[in-house]
Amino acid sequence: MTSNILIYIEINDSKIETVSKEIISKIRSSFNDIKLCGAVIADENTISNVQEELSKLPLDCVYIINDNIFDEFQVCLYSKALYDLIKEVKPDIFLMGATPDGRELAPRTASKLEIGLTADCTGLDIDNDGKLLATRPTYGGKLMATITSKTKPGFATIRPHSFKMMNVPNGNPMIEYKSYDISGIACLTEILNCFQKTVSEDWSCAEIIISGGLGLKTKENFQRIYKLADLINAKPAASRAAVELGWAPASIQVGQTGKSVSPKLYIAFGISGAMQHLVGISSSDKIIAVNTDRNAPIMKACDIAIVADAQNVLESLISNLS
Repeated sequence: MTSNILIYIEINDSKIETVSKEIISKIRSSFNDIKLCGAVIADENTISNVQEELSKLPLDCVYIINDNIFDEFQVCLYSKALYDLIKEVKPDIFLMGATPDGRELAPRTASKLEIGLTADCTGLDIDNDGKLLATRPTYGGKLMATITSKTKPGFATIRPHSFKMMNVPNGNPMIEYKSYDISGIACLTEILNCFQKTVSEDWSCAEIIISGGLGLKTKENFQRIYKLADLINAKPAASRAAVELGWAPASIQVGQTGKSVSPKLYIAFGISGAMQHLVGISSSDKIIAVNTDRNAPIMKACDIAIVADAQNVLESLISNLS
């Protein structure tokens, strides 16, 4: 059964968000009998800047809602534009990234369409009837739930870095511009100014991540994570438990309740590996875990398991690399 899939292609700073490309890559590489299209909402200048990039995406078509009123993200306008487009093209499945904008846009769009929404997903599938199967952690990350969409279109948001970018051929999608009727739309907010926040820990391009958890026992011991990360030009990270104890800031928390990551190498010191943490590192190319408990969940999920005291291993590595 052929499924018509529509993906909202989010654009920020005149660049296509990586999560949009990840979703497109996942769908294109996993399913054959589909029609895959993208939806873009932007002003004329932004469209001009991303035109070439859009033309290379492995899509069958791209719908562009192009108006200078979209020069800044305003959820009331964007959700109405998506509502109109979805009503017109009638996709079977609609997907977008669980970005800050996406998390605001998705529920409002779902409400307008009177359909269900499975948010913050880390896995996708399509059943034999063409229905969306969306997987996400539940019960505080203790279980994984696969939810079948019973409304149409099946609608889900996807966490960034949940899927690896696959090698799929460049496309040559048909570009179709859609008009937008602003009549009857009243925004209750006015954007006075926008400020770009500097992100101190950018993991989107991190090749190596060094992470610590409860097995390090004290905040002082956890500081060695930063030291080792500096020595090998890696990014520091922490488990939820370490953050809750105040050993590390929430900005470097990895897991379903923190950030999902996809480095070439993820090294975990003293992390047992609860479900929510394993979901957050599932896209890593290689995982090395150091733990005294050989039966800890992360020891079964990693590529290399080192049964040892995480503090001693950290100290030895720092000593040898300094």
